[in-house]
Amino acid sequence: MACCGHRTTPLAVVVVAGRLLAGQSAPGHVLETDHLRVVFSVSGALVELTNRVTGHTYVREGQLPPWRLFYRTGHGYYQPGDALDVEIPPLGQRPRIELGQDTITLSYADLAARSPRSDQTRSLPVSLTVKVHLERDQLSWVCTVVNREPEIEVTEVWCPWLSGFDHLGRGPQADVLYWPEAAGRRIRHPRAFLQSLPGASLKLTYPWPASMQWFTLNNGDEGLYVGSHDRTLMTTAFQVTSTSVLDVAVIKYPFVRPGEAWSSPPAVMRLYQGTWHEAARFYRLWTASWLPAPQPPSWIRKLAGWAHPQLGRKGQFGHYRGSYADYPSQWSAARQAGLGALIVFGWVQQGFDNRYPEYEPDPALGGEAALREAIRHVGAAGGRLILYTQGQLIDPVTPFYSARGRAIAAKTIWGDDYREQYAFFGSGTFLELMRNKYFSVACPSAPGWIEQLESQFEQIARYGAHGMIFDQMGGRPPYICFDPAHGHPRPSLANAPGKVANMQRLRQRIKSHDTEFAFVIELAADCYLPWVDITHAWGPGFYPAPDSFGELLRYTYPEAVLTNRSDTPRDRRAHYGHAFTLGLRFDTRLADLQDPEVGPYLRRLCELRNQYADLLLEGRFVDCEGFYANNPRVAAHGFLSGNRLAVALWNPEPTHQRVEIVAPGYRLRAIERLEPRAVAYDEPLGPNEVAVWIFEK
Repeated sequence: MACCGHRTTPLAVVVVAGRLLAGQSAPGHVLETDHLRVVFSVSGALVELTNRVTGHTYVREGQLPPWRLFYRTGHGYYQPGDALDVEIPPLGQRPRIELGQDTITLSYADLAARSPRSDQTRSLPVSLTVKVHLERDQLSWVCTVVNREPEIEVTEVWCPWLSGFDHLGRGPQADVLYWPEAAGRRIRHPRAFLQSLPGASLKLTYPWPASMQWFTLNNGDEGLYVGSHDRTLMTTAFQVTSTSVLDVAVIKYPFVRPGEAWSSPPAVMRLYQGTWHEAARFYRLWTASWLPAPQPPSWIRKLAGWAHPQLGRKGQFGHYRGSYADYPSQWSAARQAGLGALIVFGWVQQGFDNRYPEYEPDPALGGEAALREAIRHVGAAGGRLILYTQGQLIDPVTPFYSARGRAIAAKTIWGDDYREQYAFFGSGTFLELMRNKYFSVACPSAPGWIEQLESQFEQIARYGAHGMIFDQMGGRPPYICFDPAHGHPRPSLANAPGKVANMQRLRQRIKSHDTEFAFVIELAADCYLPWVDITHAWGPGFYPAPDSFGELLRYTYPEAVLTNRSDTPRDRRAHYGHAFTLGLRFDTRLADLQDPEVGPYLRRLCELRNQYADLLLEGRFVDCEGFYANNPRVAAHGFLSGNRLAVALWNPEPTHQRVEIVAPGYRLRAIERLEPRAVAYDEPLGPNEVAVWIFEK
């Protein structure tokens, strides 16, 4: 049926299940399927969003259009007289509204905004179109900006901006926000939680600290999925804000120049039934259409964890701890614990976090010949040794920076380098009080940077190492780079697209050298997972904390090999118990193996992992699907392989906890505990105790 144009009377056009029904009275323009109902007012505000399956209305009295725009005056680097972050306010803008068979389109021919110079409202030759497509239980949003104003760039677009979200049907206290920060956070009663924060909001950039381009609100029975389905990997932000209700937004940074038109990749809202797992499956189905699954070598899939020594390294301020000759004995200790590799930081003459990208073996640690010999001994004893390098930091004091690094560094809008500070200190006060150690950050799209990364691999390979880590390559903020010499089409397409291209090229180079060589990066984002073998992770979900929810990333990407992170000041056994039940590979301090409580605990966890490697390491992480656990205080997660199911348990509570597992369709074959002895199925778990229940069909 043909489209209907904008009406100036309250009479609306209703679209039900893809068919137009004229003449029905409503407060605006209505789109409906059997699954959802969305209503826009004649001024373009989203006034209602209802889940028709459950009958619950999520947005009841919305008053704002579903977008926000910001612009800057000037172009390129900031110049005196330029203005940044100037808002084009959505209120007061009058759209032309068209309804199609399954779409509604809001069109704004010329937008009005205050001039930052005169503070007078003027009409800007900037047009905006918001097209909403309805299909079953999904709303897909595409925003198009056309900039005909020669003096400005449209820098920031919020679409959709869902204002006035009430709750999912059982009251705001029943709602849970599943937030993709690192491995994930689970935030109960998000309205109250957010109101306790400065600004009453949470913001995340993708890629990293957001590991994925989606989040969801869920109450256990139904949920609202919000996802940016963006294959371009533009730097993106997500925001959730609480006032009396919730506002949620997907934010893009397109920097639409004069004479340009830009259309956003689809942002998708889905009103679904079930737990948060349904949202995760929906997102993974989309990413699986264009992102391949990770394919690490067999030895890495079977890796229980690695150890990192405190000896055999040099710190930032020049203190030595041991020598390269210590590596074989350190590997022996790691192997006896059931771990599969050593990862070594601070092995260079320059010291850890100093003078990147210079990496020279230290004569005081034994020199290059001793390093090669130590690596050879570890390999001959069945071990793997992984050496550290940086993946994006450049020290401004180095000749490299003077010669090439200044040109490679990512540039802010002010034309200066983006910089990060990593400064360490000892027991004195000088470095503690006067430390000022800064690094510039490489733009991954800059000419010459990938060649530098390749040279780091070639150097590490010459020493005979079995793998290398590129620190920070998977994250830190996805910096928006304004250097026009770097060749990226937009400032917000400098980071993730450049990193993906670099990782693909590095992987090809590394695997052509040795298919077993471990390509490791630090920090987790899903767009990088296909190209690397191990991600050395950090952030919420990778360590135990009240709202830690590593299940979010692990369930969405069960094939990825991820480590926990052991450098946070928490109970050591809790670190490892948390990692054990989630299938995170152990990031182990060698000192922990000497601890009278932590050492035996960790060795037993490695023993269980290696005994049931086909399940606990190579099996598919299924979280809580396929079985029931009768005690929610005990962490219980399943690993599936063929006709066998393992359920890993960990008691994070300070008291003993009883738990029973029922797996319909399976027979219980074994129960393993910390103490390798026969136990009754209902024997309680002590604090930090783990267990594994083995089932078979």
